[in-house]
Amino acid sequence: MKTKTSHLVDAEIGQVFTPLKWAEWLLNKWDIFDAWLDGAHICDPTAGQGVFALAMLHIARQKGIPITRERLSRLTLIEIVPSHLERFRKDVNREFGVDFPVSQVFCQDVITDAHAGKYDVLVGNPPWANFSDLPAAYKEHLKPFFLQEGLVPDKQKILLGSSRVDIAALVLKVVLGRLLKKNGTGYFYLPTSLFFGDGAHSGFRDYRVRDSGNETGTYRDFAVDTVYEFTSTKVFEGVGTSYCCARFRADTRQNFPVSYFRESKGKWAEHKVLPLKNPTDPWRVVWDLNELQTDATLEVSLSPEQAPRQGVNTCGANSVFIFDRKPLHLPNEFLYPLATKELWRQQTGLPHRWILLPYCQQTGKPLTWGQIEQYPALRDYLQNVQEVLQARKGTLLRTALKKGHWWALLGVGRYSFAPFKVIWEAYGKDQFNPIILSSVESQMWQGNQAMHAFIPCWTERDAQRIKTALENPKIPALLRQLNGAGKCNWAQPGKIKKILGFVS
Repeated sequence: MKTKTSHLVDAEIGQVFTPLKWAEWLLNKWDIFDAWLDGAHICDPTAGQGVFALAMLHIARQKGIPITRERLSRLTLIEIVPSHLERFRKDVNREFGVDFPVSQVFCQDVITDAHAGKYDVLVGNPPWANFSDLPAAYKEHLKPFFLQEGLVPDKQKILLGSSRVDIAALVLKVVLGRLLKKNGTGYFYLPTSLFFGDGAHSGFRDYRVRDSGNETGTYRDFAVDTVYEFTSTKVFEGVGTSYCCARFRADTRQNFPVSYFRESKGKWAEHKVLPLKNPTDPWRVVWDLNELQTDATLEVSLSPEQAPRQGVNTCGANSVFIFDRKPLHLPNEFLYPLATKELWRQQTGLPHRWILLPYCQQTGKPLTWGQIEQYPALRDYLQNVQEVLQARKGTLLRTALKKGHWWALLGVGRYSFAPFKVIWEAYGKDQFNPIILSSVESQMWQGNQAMHAFIPCWTERDAQRIKTALENPKIPALLRQLNGAGKCNWAQPGKIKKILGFVS
């Protein structure tokens, strides 16, 4: 077994193991087994415990096809965790009575380690994890590769919204560029966010990869030509992420529409997908091209400070900042009504929860400690939870912590204290119902993290104008085409920004 591993070979990052029957399904769906019999060289670049190679051998046994040394020499596995590869070789020996060639097993980090092989077909299931979820040391190790592969334009973008880039996107860009022979193909289980994510995955959707991993090398095109999205079948038990199976072709320009199959009543219903507007935009799913008569944008006049925003993020400290009842022991001027589902379900303007924001309304910045000391109850409360707040993690939050503002939150600015908000439910819904919120006891309503998004307004008339514009039926139609219905990215700010054509 050939080894050249990174310093994190034992970190099982983003592993979602493929069940054997679904590895066989993928191989049969795309005729990969037949290609192997016809002489194709197959590689799983993130092999885990080798389920796709095992599936090939299972299919061969089912068909009565001999497992020869020559056929095994055309199966290659690359995996970062040594114990997974050891288990794979033991499983092959136990189940099939043969020794899998050590020359075809590489213990490597496919992203950071060089690999000399080139293959006709790649197959597998890359790790599913956002950049922000990776161990700190590994993040630093991978940053140059995210930049080299064009997934983010600069280091600062990695720290901001692009921290949501999935490591699967990086793996795909690397392996499609380095490991495929001319006009080779790749078949992978993937999170659908690579195709439908907002800004975080636009760098993946340039459909271009670096050839052979050379920093100053040439580029290769790649194309996605067919996708199967699982909506009811549980391929991966316990996984809440939406996922699909997709075919990639190297050295091919991306063309649209792409054939997109979605589960419906036990069958595969064919749709078509195209980007929203620009080639790197999230995809729209339509039954047929006639649906594209729905315009991709709706022009709404908004000032620069009225960009759609997400709600307040406590960074894991909900128990510190959010209350089911308004706490009478804390200063009223720093307690704000927090939006909850009752605003839409019960159509009531009464708050069910409150949030503590130790911020200056005029500037949208955290209070200084000197200002906090003017309110003894607030000071004492924050001091009692100081250890909890200082232990919070997150790149953006660390910026505030370094300034000494360990009581800071994310998603708070001058816009948070606009007297009116046009607000909607942005997470896990399939209806788009914007409402106007003003204030309760002179305190402005706040959105709750990713659950809500809003447009700040400084006059009631402007809020009503924007609400009326957002009630256009084109918007929910586009949101459904963007594959967000019932998902976490249903109507997040990034999507709404793309739908709204800003007219200043």
